[in-house]
Amino acid sequence: MSPGPGPAAQPAAPAVPAVRAVRGAITVAEDTPRQIAAATRRLVGELLVRNGLERDAVISLMFTCSPDLTSDTPALALREEGWDVPALCAADTAWSGAPARTVRVLAHVTSCGPLAPVYLGDSAPTRPAQSPA
Repeated sequence: MSPGPGPAAQPAAPAVPAVRAVRGAITVAEDTPRQIAAATRRLVGELLVRNGLERDAVISLMFTCSPDLTSDTPALALREEGWDVPALCAADTAWSGAPARTVRVLAHVTSCGPLAPVYLGDSAPTRPAQSPA
């Protein structure tokens, strides 16, 4: 006698929005308010587009700038563009091999799925992935 059918397959649960974080970075051509603002807008815009997010999905933004960017802050640049979300800026830690003129962001968003980091220009993750020993 063959076994009967197994338990009925359960339908996939609907995706539930959750708070998630996604990283990104971009290099800035020059340390000027105009260049920092343009790079910040491009970085945040690409982060939204590549992850299929709307602007109202952004809960908050945490920016860091490499120590050589001092003429402006990314949060002020976005505020001037009409963004009204909590945003914080900090100086990135100076370390040997750190990329120059780099703005990084950690965006807290509401999303139903996985998110992909966005690295533009010559930027990269803070440190390369460590290979297992």
